[in-house]
Amino acid sequence: MKYLFALLPLLAVASPTPSPVPTPPATLSPEAIMRAQENLAFTGTMLINQRQKVRVSHADGDRQRQEFLAADGQIADTVVEDGQTRWHYMPRSHAVFVMPMDAQHNLEDRIGLLKKNYKFQVMGQARQAGRVVLLTQFTPLHKGNPIHRLWVDLETRLPLVVERRTADGKLIDRSEYVQIAYGARFDRATFKFTIPQGTHVESPLTMLAHGDGSAALPREMAFHPAPPREVPEGYQLQGWQYFLSNTHVPTFNWRYHDGLNTLSLFATNENQAAKLPLNARVLPLGASSASLVEQDEGRLLAWSTRGVAYTLVGHLPADDLVGVARSTL
Repeated sequence: MKYLFALLPLLAVASPTPSPVPTPPATLSPEAIMRAQENLAFTGTMLINQRQKVRVSHADGDRQRQEFLAADGQIADTVVEDGQTRWHYMPRSHAVFVMPMDAQHNLEDRIGLLKKNYKFQVMGQARQAGRVVLLTQFTPLHKGNPIHRLWVDLETRLPLVVERRTADGKLIDRSEYVQIAYGARFDRATFKFTIPQGTHVESPLTMLAHGDGSAALPREMAFHPAPPREVPEGYQLQGWQYFLSNTHVPTFNWRYHDGLNTLSLFATNENQAAKLPLNARVLPLGASSASLVEQDEGRLLAWSTRGVAYTLVGHLPADDLVGVARSTL
């Protein structure tokens, strides 16, 4: 449950009924909740959408080990992060993906966006994983964005349950700790990964250049994408990346954020664009068209203009995504 904006598979589940709203502690704030995990030491078992069980070990410095369990209780996949490098080991395919962890986002900026774009409420009290928790809700001030509900540990401020819901209350996704123990002590090996013999190492991308929202784009790019002139209200450019994909396609990516949700725009040379699934829905876009795909990570909208193929990914209504696409024409 990495920060508040982790994307999870879709599945509807029931939510516990909270008791009447208590008087919230003076220190319970969006800032306290967003800062809680970074330096907490704990072990726990997480359940994602009532179907995927994950064993979690977490230490200060946001070091983390996640073991995804198969139905028979055996470890299926392992993800290890030591603060600098991320390993994703898949024993069934004898492969491990290794990549540097993203530079830590500016937490102060995220908190500022969160307070600007969401209304924060304490709605009730309940119990989760043997802990007293407060049900809190972040309601978007701009239409189209999901509602975020967090069951926050009263003592540690750690979110033990995270839900996202549509404006009409339909569940998008949910993750929850069903067991948690604080104050764990770990040896160094917990957050280091030794590549097993016979495992092939892969990298999902090769970084060529990156920058924040104010940095100029690199001149040596193989193509020249244009940034959108409009983005949905509340979203702010966090940075960009220029990289080679795992299929060696030069790709540019702008990343926008509103404090809780991410909007990512990818661009490639039109003749190197990836094929879309057959279930893509065609939408009008100016004199041309765009293709919309519903997927677990959010809606995906793809279109091309001036020799550049764009792909926009986010949990926003299709009309909002089309509005971004129209601003690139």
